[in-house]
Amino acid sequence: IPSSLIENILCPTVVEGVFLNVMCASGGLAKKKAKSTEAGNDGRGVEHYLKPLTSAALLRLSDHSSADDFVNRRMALAKALLTSDPRFDMLTKTQTVSSILMLERNVSEKLQGFEKQQVLELWDSYVTFLEEQIIKAKNLHSATSFIELMYKLAKKDLSAAPAEQARRVARFFMSGSFFDCLSLTPPQAEKNTPSKSKKKGRKSDPTKASEQSDIPRELSSGLRIKELLSASDQKVIPQPIRSLMSARFFSLMSDFISTINTQHRGRKTNQFYKGDKSQAVYHALSEVCGICSLLESSGAKAFHSMCHENNDDEEENPMGASERFLRQVQNFADETLVRECNGSNHTDKSQSSLATGCASLMMSLSLQLYTCVKSEHSDKEEEDNTEEDYEAIHEYISDLAEIVTEFKDVISDSSKIELNDDNENPMASMATLVVSILTSPIGGEDAGSKNPVRASASKLTREVIKMAWSGAISVITDLSESDDAAAKLFDEDVMNTVVESVCGSPSEVGPDSNEEEDGESDEESAVFVEASKIDMNLDDSKENDSTSAQRDEDIDAEDDVELDSSQLENMLLEDSDVEMGESGQLEHHEGADAALAQLIKLKQDAKKAAQSQREQVELRNRLRCAMLLDSLFSVSVFKSNVLPVEAVLGSLVPILRARKVIIKSIQTTPDSSLAKKSLSDKNALLDRLSSIVKERISKYRCKHELLSSDTSLKASVEIFEEISHSLNVADCSCSSIALITALRCVSDVEDSDQVKEIYSNAVKDWSMKKATKIHTCVFDDLVQRMPSLAAVVLIEPLCTAAKESVASFIKSESIRVLSIIYKHGTGKPQHDAEHNAEHSLSQKAISTMKDNCRNVASLLTGVLNNQSMKAKHRDEVLNATKLFIQYVKSNKAVNTGSSELVPLKEALEFVTNESKGSGTKQLCTQVIEVIAEVLDTIGQETTTKAAKKGKTPKKSSKKAKK
Repeated sequence: IPSSLIENILCPTVVEGVFLNVMCASGGLAKKKAKSTEAGNDGRGVEHYLKPLTSAALLRLSDHSSADDFVNRRMALAKALLTSDPRFDMLTKTQTVSSILMLERNVSEKLQGFEKQQVLELWDSYVTFLEEQIIKAKNLHSATSFIELMYKLAKKDLSAAPAEQARRVARFFMSGSFFDCLSLTPPQAEKNTPSKSKKKGRKSDPTKASEQSDIPRELSSGLRIKELLSASDQKVIPQPIRSLMSARFFSLMSDFISTINTQHRGRKTNQFYKGDKSQAVYHALSEVCGICSLLESSGAKAFHSMCHENNDDEEENPMGASERFLRQVQNFADETLVRECNGSNHTDKSQSSLATGCASLMMSLSLQLYTCVKSEHSDKEEEDNTEEDYEAIHEYISDLAEIVTEFKDVISDSSKIELNDDNENPMASMATLVVSILTSPIGGEDAGSKNPVRASASKLTREVIKMAWSGAISVITDLSESDDAAAKLFDEDVMNTVVESVCGSPSEVGPDSNEEEDGESDEESAVFVEASKIDMNLDDSKENDSTSAQRDEDIDAEDDVELDSSQLENMLLEDSDVEMGESGQLEHHEGADAALAQLIKLKQDAKKAAQSQREQVELRNRLRCAMLLDSLFSVSVFKSNVLPVEAVLGSLVPILRARKVIIKSIQTTPDSSLAKKSLSDKNALLDRLSSIVKERISKYRCKHELLSSDTSLKASVEIFEEISHSLNVADCSCSSIALITALRCVSDVEDSDQVKEIYSNAVKDWSMKKATKIHTCVFDDLVQRMPSLAAVVLIEPLCTAAKESVASFIKSESIRVLSIIYKHGTGKPQHDAEHNAEHSLSQKAISTMKDNCRNVASLLTGVLNNQSMKAKHRDEVLNATKLFIQYVKSNKAVNTGSSELVPLKEALEFVTNESKGSGTKQLCTQVIEVIAEVLDTIGQETTTKAAKKGKTPKKSSKKAKK
């Protein structure tokens, strides 16, 4: 069949009857009935008897396309199926259309040469078809399906450069959603205008307008939209369709940045643009903003400019001011890129990262201005929100331009690093700005927002905020190499702003944070006060009083009071059924009581829903701000030592306290559906805070000359206080790692009496108190991360705990930790020099381990002779004994003699005889053999020493005779 006849044969009626109806059979009620066991098919469902044949036919559709007619035939098949229903693949649960269009995974990537070129031509025709369907769509549902198909193709094309179809889709979405293209005119239109005589002889054909070879590619999508609108007798694309196109445009830009980030990992450049990640994003956004400027200069009218026109009496047009600020920052970015290419200064790289990051952020904000459009159906609140967003974006652009100027001044004149009343801290200004953007609807989320574009646009903004923030950090890091005063830019204001954005303000972290609630109006507050005075339990659905419950059921059944606030208020005001009593007083109306109770319940539910929504938005904003701490506490920043010790250690306690607040909130979360909505966000924020402590801040290593004992010890005491009030094992472990991070910054930490006191109190609290909040992970973490310090501060307290404690668990755990400490004394040095430096034992640690060998051996003997110990605890002690004996053997029985080892050997023999398990007996036998070897070694050394002592007097006597 020729390609030109395929669409006529596979008309929508045929496609629907032959394919869709057969493949989608047994749906709805028929599907439920077919899956029932009563139908006699074991609940597997019933298929159309033609479905196997139809499935085979769909699989063979794409096989009958020759190389000469590859594009036309496949495109004709795709048009026929998609015209019938754009969700053809989803409804039939097949990959028919995707296979025809070569959109299957890893199919187009394997093609090369001519075959690859044919696929690109096929996709180009496919995009042309989708453009037509979107513009002439009769309803939003149909347009949405075709927009999603176009977006899916663009994402597929982003996998490899140059991604021409993805660029074309982005231009189409942008031109159609942001601009009225009816007045768009290409720059060459006037030069190619035909003469009057030629105009009379022929009629203008609008379908050929986009076929001119000299039309700029940047204007091709706008002119295409103009052509399609004219052909379908439309003046403008409907607002709902424009909103969806705008949302998909921002999503596509975010996907493009993510693709650049993925390609940049492990490479110095990427496939799309030359340069690093920030430069590639800067060039991409510059290209998009350049297209917008060209569209406006060519006659296209931006929709937002029609909604926010300024009067002539105003001093300056906000849009013009924002464009001027953007040009200034772009010029600075271009200058830094040129200097980086020349390589004139070691800070040129960081300056270009800062400039391109800030310029990209400004361009992403300026693109959001195009979304601030007031629709005909928007209410007063939506219009006010749109106006507020419009003003906020202009303010953010202005503030960002000032921050870039401040950074330029600091870079050019290092004397301005000295902060005073005249010099502003650009880093503090940057932190305030990015936090403000991330917690606003522009870069975060707005409670109750109905704007579908905001989520996609804010995602793009967040992506570029990372680059601007990282660029600012890199500039200060490079400046600190030549001037130590640059570290002052990370002052208290910067750290407080960033930490509070993630952890919450000190008042929220405090114990009374849950008691603060937003006030309601005086009238509503009075209602709740009165309700509380009469003990109305509005939250409990089960009434204790059976009489009241029965009365409520009767009222609900008979009067059918609806939960509508206006009707309930009217019912309270009704007095038609109120009768006067004999005494002349109004009688009580029971229906009003029920209406009042339900009105209060309705008000309270609305208040809870609003509060839950605000809490959810706040949690998500804090999650978004966590990326600022991730960049600030990165390994590269730690290696430069640009962050002061106070800045790093001062962040630990607020993070730990914020974790506790979240844990308590999770533990007290009720089973209501409103409360469960924010539960996943709470868990995500809790994991993020734990990751910042365990995987970020824990890698901080302070230079020896920057060690600050006072600051570190103060932080250690505060962190130990958090350990003493930990809520669970995970909380205790996180606080323990924070404590170790602080101890690394203490000079001569092994000689510090305060550090010994901290861990001595920890062991005492853990071993003596029954309701202790300290867990064994505190000691395990110290042994694993700082074994030398653990040997100095833990051996003696653990020996005391094992001797004095009555609980078998405390005894076995104490001995287990002791064995791990001694295990480090037998370990072989690793090839990693950094690992050896951190995990090698100091002379004081080695001496402490040797001096306590006799005590440990006696302790093991006493515990093994304890017959009341459980088997699992005894096995733990046996494993610890094995590790300790290996240490004694490797160190040639240092400070340990037969007086300690012989009783230990006898205790092991006793355990062997008493034990019934073969594994325990085998372990005891192995340890006994090692002890026997050690005793033999001790005996040989004793004999040798005695022999040497016996020969010495003979030599002296011979000399005396001579």
